[in-house]
Amino acid sequence: MAKTHKIALALQGGGVHGAFTWGVLDALLDEAAQGHLDIVGVSGSSSGALSATALVYGFHEGAALPGPATARTKRMAEAARAKIRELWETVARTAFWGGNPFVAAIGLAPDWNIDETAAARWADVSLASGHPTETGLGATLNTVLREVLPEIPAIFALPQPGTPMLVVAATDVVDCRRQLFVDGAVAPDVIRATSALPTSFQMGAAGGRAYWDGGYMGNPPLTPLIECLHENDAHDLLVVTMNPLRRETVPHGPRQILDRMNEVTFNSSLIHEVNAIETINRLIDAGLVKESPGRERPYHRINLHRIHSDEEIAKLGIYSKDAPSWDFLVHLHGLGRAAFQASWPTIKPTLGKSSSWDTTAMCDSILARKAITTRERG
Repeated sequence: MAKTHKIALALQGGGVHGAFTWGVLDALLDEAAQGHLDIVGVSGSSSGALSATALVYGFHEGAALPGPATARTKRMAEAARAKIRELWETVARTAFWGGNPFVAAIGLAPDWNIDETAAARWADVSLASGHPTETGLGATLNTVLREVLPEIPAIFALPQPGTPMLVVAATDVVDCRRQLFVDGAVAPDVIRATSALPTSFQMGAAGGRAYWDGGYMGNPPLTPLIECLHENDAHDLLVVTMNPLRRETVPHGPRQILDRMNEVTFNSSLIHEVNAIETINRLIDAGLVKESPGRERPYHRINLHRIHSDEEIAKLGIYSKDAPSWDFLVHLHGLGRAAFQASWPTIKPTLGKSSSWDTTAMCDSILARKAITTRERG
């Protein structure tokens, strides 16, 4: 029998492009249903938080279903798969009947890029006026929360063996601080808060605090999952990203500039967390990490893995992030499954052993870690 590998998932946000993550998770749950994977924790911000919440919600529903204990893992995985599909079906239906102008525009675009359409020019005027209209996921959240996730936070507050820990991040506007909401603390207001991109949506509020999109302080948050991995004697953290690290063109126009600013900011928080994890890994490998007295489990390295489709997503254009047409969501789902199938043969053999993501090269390049390696001494 094949070994079951314990992993944690970190899901990046990116508006409607979050349907890419749906495709990745759909394929990943095939592995979980067969008993090859045990997902011990999931984190996310913005649309990544929405996908993470739907995934864990489905696991809880599956865990409560009757049936033989030997088939429990499969029931949980299939319930999670169904819940994530329900999420994106509801988003598409709500956007269609809500009159989202991008839905019609993207349906006529052969390459899914609608940045030069009349709908895009209308959005530019709306943005310049200081009164942007909610057209993407934000306009569908109330329906999603009511129809797809009606029992949060209660469903997460009831312990279910075998279900992953859920972590959702939001950015505290006043304190410039990342706020983490775990399991039963993930309520409807939290989902609204983590999705509150200040240039597009109203500010979110939860527990009397004001929040913006969680991506500003962690897109997705990685370090909260490290202790979860230690507690489960697990070593592997899989990050699903959708904000391209590199674009071939320079942005022009207000929305394009703001969008690239957000991509740079959101990727920056991710890269700095990856850099911190990699630095600790190097110290552990060198035997320089000393255990604190009374710690039950020794520290161990965290293996990092990444699934992405930067080149394909970069082609989609900016306004497609606000265009939840069902055909477009299905296209993104297909990109996600294809990205998983391309990456998994490389990732799977490394689970529990090493990282498959070359974070050293990425951090050296993006953070200019080798810019000052020697100094002339006269």
